[in-house]
Amino acid sequence: MKIEVICLLLILFGMMGPISAHGIHTTPESATMIVIGDNSSGIMAKKLVDELGLNITVYNFKSDDDVSHELEHALNNSNKRILAVAYQDTVNNFLTKNPSVSNRVFVSSSDENDIKNGLMLLNATNSQNNNYGGFLTPFIAGLMVGAIIGISAGALWMKKKIS
Repeated sequence: MKIEVICLLLILFGMMGPISAHGIHTTPESATMIVIGDNSSGIMAKKLVDELGLNITVYNFKSDDDVSHELEHALNNSNKRILAVAYQDTVNNFLTKNPSVSNRVFVSSSDENDIKNGLMLLNATNSQNNNYGGFLTPFIAGLMVGAIIGISAGALWMKKKIS
């Protein structure tokens, strides 16, 4: 009896997939364009965002770990665009390890002109990707799934009705 229970537990534990968990997400998933700043550069970036009238959110990060965590979320969320005006070393190290996000993650110095140019680049990159897919792609996918399920259910129902 004990051997059976132990074997069952080993099989169950062997079938469980690894769980990858990390800390609380710093920014909401709905924020697609963000600026990584600190106390000094974040204030300047926020002022420039307001002056330019852009829909970009500026976040003041407190540590390199928070920045790394945010950048990891950019790997999975292809809609997220990031401009780093602080923690440039951390972002550059991340870009070296993950070159696939280099078209969505940009680094800028904390100079006012560089931040302004980075914000314009971030906004231009976002506007190029706004029309990708849109409403039509999920709508057509839903129609196809619904049609397949409907036809299958109808065929089964008619088979039962005839029998």
